[in-house]
Amino acid sequence: MEFAENRKGVMIFAATVEHAREVTGLLPVGQAALITGETPGPERDRIIEAFKAQAYRYLVNVAVLTTGFDAPHVDLIAILRPTESVSLYQQIVGRGLRLAPGKTDCLILDYAGNPHDLYAPEVGTPKGKSDNVPVQVFCPACGFANTFWGKTTADGTLIEHFGRRCQGWFEDDDGHREQCDFRFRFKNCPQCNAENDIAARRCRECDTILVDPDDMLKAALKLKDALVLRCSGMALQHGGDEKGPWLKITYYDEDGADVSERFRLQTPAQRTAFEQLFIRPHTRTPGVPLRWITPADIVTQQALLRHPDFVVARMKGQYWQVREKCSIIRGVFVAPTSCVNYRKAEVLIARVSLAAIMPPAFAFAKQIIRLLLGRL
Repeated sequence: MEFAENRKGVMIFAATVEHAREVTGLLPVGQAALITGETPGPERDRIIEAFKAQAYRYLVNVAVLTTGFDAPHVDLIAILRPTESVSLYQQIVGRGLRLAPGKTDCLILDYAGNPHDLYAPEVGTPKGKSDNVPVQVFCPACGFANTFWGKTTADGTLIEHFGRRCQGWFEDDDGHREQCDFRFRFKNCPQCNAENDIAARRCRECDTILVDPDDMLKAALKLKDALVLRCSGMALQHGGDEKGPWLKITYYDEDGADVSERFRLQTPAQRTAFEQLFIRPHTRTPGVPLRWITPADIVTQQALLRHPDFVVARMKGQYWQVREKCSIIRGVFVAPTSCVNYRKAEVLIARVSLAAIMPPAFAFAKQIIRLLLGRL
């Protein structure tokens, strides 16, 4: 508070709601106010107007006043939360750069050690498509308010985000800092089942080499009883029988070829397995729970689920059984146990020699021809 003695307006950006409440409790009584995502609209407006009128010197918030907020008298910004987003960092700092009578400077106090240069910031993660916007996603493990690129509806409802790992940090009594280990998107190690970054080549726990998906696809293309589907969409169907409710997912390509899998959702164990094997890999908003009770609830929320880009199935009896699914997350080609550049995987399929395919594998050859035609 020594730095704020001669300042007119102080904005403090906290990491979590609990953190913000703790910070507010340390500030002078009657001089500080707190705004979070839980603050009702009328109460938020009242606090903001009081702060602009300088009835409060300190205004603490959790990622809700980074944009659309203008209080020119602010001359001290205290950043108590880490962020890898250059755009968010600039927005936070920008809250104190408005011109005002008698204002000569703005003091920026970054207590989170963010690696951004105020004078020549490096460009961060590419924005991607033009309709991508910064979105706030709370970590379900530590509660940190992450900011990732994503998509929202016109009213601000989150549709999709591209975050991979929580940006929150912990610090012990000795000052040792460690990043939160929660991963919004990941791939499991086939040996120890540890969650790894989708671009990892080796398991971070047991050092097992993670299989490259182009090797997986190459192996599948060599098999007579394998189907490699370049997925263009999926359809969800719910139903039930004497064994309980079920959900059927059908994956199809542009030519109408399809393969499906079905999950039974009667017992707690079945529902947990479904969450791990389908919901988590397919959700567009990892970390934000998809709320459902019946299979019909999932069907109505299909827009919040993404289809995979490749599906590998093997013949079991007279039916195809889904074995692997590969997806692309912002240019990274992701399989359950591996990842590689998407373009590399496409070229791999396009290079398969049809001359090497024998008549007994005619059905498989037909599938490869579909894939090749899709490239023309």
